[in-house]
Amino acid sequence: MNKYLIINTGSASKKYSLYEGKSELAFVHFECEDGGHVVSFIKDGTTEKNKITEKEFDKSLDYLLNLLIKKTLVTSKEDFRGMGIRVVAPGLYFTEHRLIDDEYLKNIKKAGEKAPLHIEAIFEEIKKLKKFFGKKIPMCGVSDSVFHKNIPIKAKLYSIPLADTKKYEIYRYGYHGLSFQSIVGKLKDKNSLPSKMIVCHIGGGISITAIKDGKSIDTSMGFTPLEGMTMATRVGDIDSGAVIYLSEVSGLKGMKFRQYLNKNSGLFGLSGGVSGDVRDLLKIEYENSDAKNALDIYAYKIQKQIGAYVAVLGGVDSLVFSGTVGERSFKMRKRICDGLEVFGLKLDNSKNEITDRIDAVISTFDSKVKIEVIKTNEMKVIAEETEKLI
Repeated sequence: MNKYLIINTGSASKKYSLYEGKSELAFVHFECEDGGHVVSFIKDGTTEKNKITEKEFDKSLDYLLNLLIKKTLVTSKEDFRGMGIRVVAPGLYFTEHRLIDDEYLKNIKKAGEKAPLHIEAIFEEIKKLKKFFGKKIPMCGVSDSVFHKNIPIKAKLYSIPLADTKKYEIYRYGYHGLSFQSIVGKLKDKNSLPSKMIVCHIGGGISITAIKDGKSIDTSMGFTPLEGMTMATRVGDIDSGAVIYLSEVSGLKGMKFRQYLNKNSGLFGLSGGVSGDVRDLLKIEYENSDAKNALDIYAYKIQKQIGAYVAVLGGVDSLVFSGTVGERSFKMRKRICDGLEVFGLKLDNSKNEITDRIDAVISTFDSKVKIEVIKTNEMKVIAEETEKLI
């Protein structure tokens, strides 16, 4: 059967899956941990985790291919039928999944002018893949925005002159769509898709999405992944007047100012530069007031967005946690759910505390709203869309 390499370069990690048809043969995750780099190889439910050097992290494709050959999953580059990569980019062109050709590369390079810090990594990864595997192996750009492309116009438009909206294609595109599509697909397969659902994808980046009958009707990220919640290092929502003033008084402009908003803000900025990692801040919050305040703001913004989407949906049947923090941190799930009882949500603390990286219902039996943890599988969605295109 045909083998496909699936690629997802996140804000703080690199994920690769080897698929054969609809079956995942292996998953390889490169990430930063405890100030260093690690790689996890997962096959048939068994995980091997090893420390790697920064050079090996940077040359992840070489490491990956050697690992797959060592595990006898492939014999060479020529074993791959095609590749699919998650693409996060603003613009109407990227509201469709597409084969990556010269036109695609021109468009993604152009999109880099709008959100350079997010697109640069994807663009560089595509160039590395093309150089590493050659031009014969087709590659698909699987868009993270497609799931949101039909949100209502009242949620899609910003309050700027309409002529500029159309000329510069400044719309709410939304992201993490592959994650939301994965969750909706899982629930459909179990015949348990609720009519009114709020999904919280909480990782290095955060998206909260209101989903009605399986369709996105509003989402917290907008034109770029910078909008919305307080994130690991991203500022999220901020008064545009404050942005203008800050640029003027700090002298920061262009790429330096983008770096400030994308890499120096969020939890990292609020904690005084201690860390943008929830795990690090949870360890020190009782002795470090800045760390505690950062986590409180982080949870508060998510709570506010959930409340807003209860209003948008006209009620809610299910609240879902997903993404790295959503799936792993019972402390943050509790922090977010505390105070939401007014909407009929009752968290079962004992269920919540034993739920880590597994699908589970964590609400009480008498909760009016089901609270769930659902592991997202963006790689599977990318694989499915890649196979369709190729």
